[in-house]
Amino acid sequence: MNFLKFKKIEHVFLRSKVARRIFFLFIFCSLIPLSILAYFSLKQVTKEMSDQADKRLYQTTKATAMAIIERLLFLEADLDMIEVHIHEGQTDLCQPSMQLFRDRLENRFKGLVLISNGNQVTALLGTINDLPQLSRDEQQHVDDGKALVLTHPGMEKFTRIFMVKVLHSSARKTLIGEVNPEYLWGEEGFLSPATELLVLGRFNNILFSSFPEYYPLQELKGAMHENPASGRFTWSYKGEKYMAAYRNIFMVSDFFDKWVVVYSQSKSDILAPLNYFKKIFQLVVILTFLIVTFLSLRQIRRSLVPIEVLRDATRRVAAKNFGDQVKIRTKDEFEELGTSFNEMADSIENYFKTMSTLNRIGIALSAEKNNNRLLELILLSAKGITNADGCALYTLTEDKRLKLSVMHIDSLNLVMDSSYGIYIPLFDSEGNPNTSNVAAYSVLKDETISISDIYTADGFDFSGNRDFDRRTGYSSRSFLSVPMKDHENEVIGVLQLTNAQNRLTQEVTPFSEEDRRLLETLASQAAVALSKNKLVEDFKKLFDSLIELIAKAIDEKSPYTGDHCRRVPDLTMMLAEAVRNKKDGVFKDFTFSDEELYELKVAAMLHDCGKVSTPIHVVDKATRLETIFDRIHLIDSRFEIMKRDAQISCLRKKLSAMRMVGEMDFSKLEGELKEVLKQIDGDRDFVRTCNIGEEFMDESHKERLKEIANKYKWTRDGEKEPIFSDDEFYNLTSAEGTITPKDREVINQHVETTIKLLESLPYPKSLRNVPKFAEAHHERMDGKGYPKGLKGNQIPLQGRIIAIADIFEALTAKERPYKKGKTLMESLNILGAMKENGHVDPDLFDVFISEKVYLQYAEKYLNPEQIDEVVLSRIPGIQTRIGKS
Repeated sequence: MNFLKFKKIEHVFLRSKVARRIFFLFIFCSLIPLSILAYFSLKQVTKEMSDQADKRLYQTTKATAMAIIERLLFLEADLDMIEVHIHEGQTDLCQPSMQLFRDRLENRFKGLVLISNGNQVTALLGTINDLPQLSRDEQQHVDDGKALVLTHPGMEKFTRIFMVKVLHSSARKTLIGEVNPEYLWGEEGFLSPATELLVLGRFNNILFSSFPEYYPLQELKGAMHENPASGRFTWSYKGEKYMAAYRNIFMVSDFFDKWVVVYSQSKSDILAPLNYFKKIFQLVVILTFLIVTFLSLRQIRRSLVPIEVLRDATRRVAAKNFGDQVKIRTKDEFEELGTSFNEMADSIENYFKTMSTLNRIGIALSAEKNNNRLLELILLSAKGITNADGCALYTLTEDKRLKLSVMHIDSLNLVMDSSYGIYIPLFDSEGNPNTSNVAAYSVLKDETISISDIYTADGFDFSGNRDFDRRTGYSSRSFLSVPMKDHENEVIGVLQLTNAQNRLTQEVTPFSEEDRRLLETLASQAAVALSKNKLVEDFKKLFDSLIELIAKAIDEKSPYTGDHCRRVPDLTMMLAEAVRNKKDGVFKDFTFSDEELYELKVAAMLHDCGKVSTPIHVVDKATRLETIFDRIHLIDSRFEIMKRDAQISCLRKKLSAMRMVGEMDFSKLEGELKEVLKQIDGDRDFVRTCNIGEEFMDESHKERLKEIANKYKWTRDGEKEPIFSDDEFYNLTSAEGTITPKDREVINQHVETTIKLLESLPYPKSLRNVPKFAEAHHERMDGKGYPKGLKGNQIPLQGRIIAIADIFEALTAKERPYKKGKTLMESLNILGAMKENGHVDPDLFDVFISEKVYLQYAEKYLNPEQIDEVVLSRIPGIQTRIGKS
């Protein structure tokens, strides 16, 4: 594992939530229980030590009380011994024989006196100052022969204690001894370490106290008052808490007094042994914390590094970077997790690759429009996804057979297509379903069939595959057959794969369930793509048929216009292909896609669809007087009438002369008639010539027509009328060719009709420009065209191409009733002039000439006599553009 990365992780590990969680979990699981255990242990030990101290104090108090009584009894016994010695007359205690006894008395008494005869005082031992005075009760007690213990305040630290006893003799004598405090309260006998002793007298006077400075009498009395029965109490002094026990010493029957013995010990002293324990425990806690911290940090580091590695790896996986493998060498579950993570990453990577492949395939399937390439793409994609060695695709024919469309077997380098004519019937000759064949079964039952080994499989006939194996040396094993269904859930084919291969070892394996699902998905996509292409193809066929229907409708109305609507698209495509293939000039970087070419073709096919509403006598107007019929015949009839009128007039003149003169010479009349008839025939022939429309109607012709119109009057219903009607005269004198300005307006109206018709259709995206291209074929580069008066590049290039095709076809058309088809040279001259005067696109005209588009069209559509020699140098604008050819 990378050391720098490890140090980085170690440095920031506590920033990790997991690290903090583990760390505090360790602390919680170790220190908290330890602290709780210590707390309860300390509490229990403290209680135990307090209880023991309480018991000890109680026992010590009891023992001390008994010891005090015992010592007082010893003192009484000493007084009894003195009484014996006095009774025997031995009043001198300094005798050698009395030395031991005297030493004991000196230890126990500070002084002894003998009072006799009332007030006579004899000192037996030491001295006693201020002998105590007895009260009546005390005197009575003494008189009863009992020892009396009484206390008397003194100048020293403690109260003076006296013992008084009356001797049993006839003469009244009283022994008074002052008790030595060291004997009575001797510390070696009563006080235990760290304890304090206090002895109170009957009047709560302090008999003895081990407190060095202050006698906390009030605090003790208050505490004892609160616990009068138990003999145990606690009290406080200077912030220190004490435990205490007391015991009453009732000596009324023996010594006529009541003392209270109090033992006290501070809790700090009682619990002093715990201090060491607390120090040790603190060290143990600190040591435990350090150990736990060390172990937790070590474990955190041991756990966090794999977690960080896995987290980084997870982020890489989230970023779709599957290249780096996780390396964890902890010899525990983290290492197993790392291995599992790598397996998961590999699985995800394979899944993403598969999904990416399916996505690319889906996009390719959607984009591909050529069915043959589409079938090839489907098959190769299926083979690549499943890593199969062989694949085949069958499509369903109209006669319910499966036709092999394409087959690939990589190991044999075998490729087959539909040209091999391999079919699988879905039904036999008797109409029974062919369920023995896997492909047919998949289609008939609409089921996916997976075979692990065709040599051991039952239920299907694989004899054909086995024969194929024997002939080619191939070994067919695993097999997968998936039906392809279109958007209407109709089966349209079947996809078959052979011999799935392990991607690492390339060994043949059965197809997995994942392969099955993926192939079913691909088959569904493929079927939709095929259906889409078929629908698009059917749509095109339908659309082309509708366009052809329009052309046929126009053809039925006007064969000349119908042929025009067929030839213009062809010439348009010739020119567009020339532009697309141009490698130099202004169009060297320009190209047309197949969709754009089809869009242009549709626009060219429909460019004159509006002529379906143009009157036939205008569209096919062969003469200037033609409407529904050629009105020249009416005029001919009128001229015939004029001739008849002339003949009738001549005959009338002859008849009148014969009546008046009789026989006479009529040669002059006949000569005049002949001249009149000749003039009428000449004028009629002139009108007929003007009606043809091929001659240019100059002003002299128009003037002669006016003279003819004024010269000839014919009679109808008794009224004289001109030989021409106003409309007839207008058509004869105003037409360019056979078309008058009014006719031109009617003809030009077809563009508006074309626009209305085309813009009313809901086009797909690929054909949305059809109206714009079609309506622009009468626009001019100089802006003088119609219907919008567009200029230059405002006119779509496609519209400019159609314009040249439209003009050239019209010039060379040979079936027009009103003109003969012009030759190539004549047509190119006119087209060149149009280029020069700003009518057509000069660049397109140059391509039309340089690529010999005109000749390609002429060889296909023109009569041989129209294809004359083309001298390019004589065509206007050729020299300056493309030079001589």
